[in-house]
Amino acid sequence: MRVWSSGCGFAALAAVLALSSMPRPAVAEAAKQEAASKPVESCVRCHSDPDFLVTHPKLYEYYQDWQRSIHAQEGVTCFDCHGGDPDASDARKAHAEFTGADGKRDAVYFSRVHQTCGDCHEEILEAYTRSKHYERMKKDEVGKRHGPTCVTCHSSMNTLVLDVNSVEAACARCHNSETEIDPKVPAEARDALNKFLSIDRFHRYIVARMEPAQAGLFFREIDSRVASLSVLWHTFDLDRIRAETQQVIDVMRTKRDEIRAQGIEQTQ
Repeated sequence: MRVWSSGCGFAALAAVLALSSMPRPAVAEAAKQEAASKPVESCVRCHSDPDFLVTHPKLYEYYQDWQRSIHAQEGVTCFDCHGGDPDASDARKAHAEFTGADGKRDAVYFSRVHQTCGDCHEEILEAYTRSKHYERMKKDEVGKRHGPTCVTCHSSMNTLVLDVNSVEAACARCHNSETEIDPKVPAEARDALNKFLSIDRFHRYIVARMEPAQAGLFFREIDSRVASLSVLWHTFDLDRIRAETQQVIDVMRTKRDEIRAQGIEQTQ
């Protein structure tokens, strides 16, 4: 799990859910080193061919999305998620074992993709498996309707980060008056995320007025709690998310008020 440093602040808090879904630092660094030491994979050599824009436009689009993604930046390539043989020059050999015995693309099939993502995002996977979304996905495994998985909210190649402008629409795909599946959820999720992101303004106020050493001690705990909250979001337990968000805000509001009181005393 990546935890913010108070030295750089919460500049990335608007993308806080993305931080929780990034590979762990050790995993990311190992992936970068491995990618640098290996020749270019046949997946990249083939799918980056401009001819694909005409002959296989969808596959070319997938490659472009991956190239712009955090996964590409962190050295996570096609093979890491899809399997196959990245060293093979022949397409048939490169795609060997890409599809399972049951005819499904094993690693990224909707009922298994959470496990593939969880190879790097372990804490997120653990939170997701405690959610109602996970229970729904398991029930739908052999049905016609797919329960929500990682890609439902975050897409796949170029991972999306839900914010207050997009989370409501994302939730409303399933939670609406037509499906009658908790239609109030989209607005509640938007409000909860908006409150979560409001932690940023407290952080900026406090870090600008405290001595660096004191701020470091204070935010050591706060940063950890905010990082845990970003993981908690993947349980989709809005009641608990709201409660724990409020607890963090209360702590930061108290610290802000202390700073304000000290400032008044110093000016008298």
